[in-house]
Amino acid sequence: MISVCMATYNGGKFIREQLESILSQLSSDAEIVIADDGSADDTLAVVKSIGDARLRLLPAEKHLGVIYNFERALQASKGEIIFLADQDDVWLPGKVEKVLAALNEADLVIHDAWMLRPSGISDSSWTRAGKLSGIRAYKSGVIANWWKNTFTGCCMAFRRRILDKALPFPKNLPMHDQWLGLVAEKNFKVKSIDEPLVEYRQHHANATHIGNSPAGVFQKIKWRLDLLKAII
Repeated sequence: MISVCMATYNGGKFIREQLESILSQLSSDAEIVIADDGSADDTLAVVKSIGDARLRLLPAEKHLGVIYNFERALQASKGEIIFLADQDDVWLPGKVEKVLAALNEADLVIHDAWMLRPSGISDSSWTRAGKLSGIRAYKSGVIANWWKNTFTGCCMAFRRRILDKALPFPKNLPMHDQWLGLVAEKNFKVKSIDEPLVEYRQHHANATHIGNSPAGVFQKIKWRLDLLKAII
């Protein structure tokens, strides 16, 4: 069984397109677990209007923020295979099929994404990272991803055994995808697909961003120390 886990917050503008792109690739026994974080727009109404039994909506209990709202969705999931999804992207045709094939050889799979800007699609995420730093965006290894995260949640899927080690989330995580990636790198096998399988929508209201964190130096140092303690 597949569980797609999504955290929502004021995502009404784009969520229908995203959910339709996901639902079209899922079997009848799959689920999309949507943890809402207190949306004040029409997010909940849009989700309910789709009327698909595969959608499981978890209304907000209190405002948690994107990281721990994702944790709530993951804790409620039932599937053996878990995909992470953002509320405002688009899954490209064939994503689920290609990721499932890769998971036959790994416990976690990460893939590339097209950067979907208001002006249109430009580079892929990994191509852009290569231009900026001269290296490929995904870099394997615990130390590499502890120092600089190369895992992007909307481009990840993994087996439930990773959740068994990753949950509950430690306190003060910088980002949920980094934690899941570190757990996978330390304990399991990770495989990358060098192909964009989602359109990653960039706009001013993104909850998360592909690229450098705006956090200050001291905050980044604290995050790394907290992550080191947790992963050890």
